[in-house]
Amino acid sequence: IHTALSNLQPIKGRVELFKSPKGAPRKLTVVVDYAHTPDSLEKLYKAFEKDKKIGVLGNTGGGRDTWKRPEMGRIAGLYCEKIILTNEDPYDENPQKIIDEMARGVEDESKVRIIMDRRAAIRTALHDAPNGSVVLISGKGTDPYIMGPNGTKMPWSDAEVAREELIKLASK
Repeated sequence: IHTALSNLQPIKGRVELFKSPKGAPRKLTVVVDYAHTPDSLEKLYKAFEKDKKIGVLGNTGGGRDTWKRPEMGRIAGLYCEKIILTNEDPYDENPQKIIDEMARGVEDESKVRIIMDRRAAIRTALHDAPNGSVVLISGKGTDPYIMGPNGTKMPWSDAEVAREELIKLASK
């Protein structure tokens, strides 16, 4: 069992870990995870219970599951030192409305920052993260697109953006 477990390959988009490049001025861990339910988000945060956490989330796509929006914000508020709410998959719903509904669930409003552009949200989280902390990017996992109005879709990869932004941050 030990041999089998030690040879398991990580599942892309599920607690997918990225570290700051060698020589980076700050050591950060970035985690990309598909967590899109209250239970999965809480389990993700609990897995890093001893770490300082910045949560980047937009885990509630448009047109469905509106009940969970404040709950996702509430959970992030319990476990994260800072929270950046961002756009995910608004479909035909107003993305600001989705974000506002998530923000209502966070008890301590001073923890919340809203950055609609997902890349900018990830970049800001990495820039603001203290040395040794964990940035948890949740909601998309391996989803290859951000789904917009009228069936539009924009190519996307949280993992690729996290890698690119870690490299840019390390070179400053």
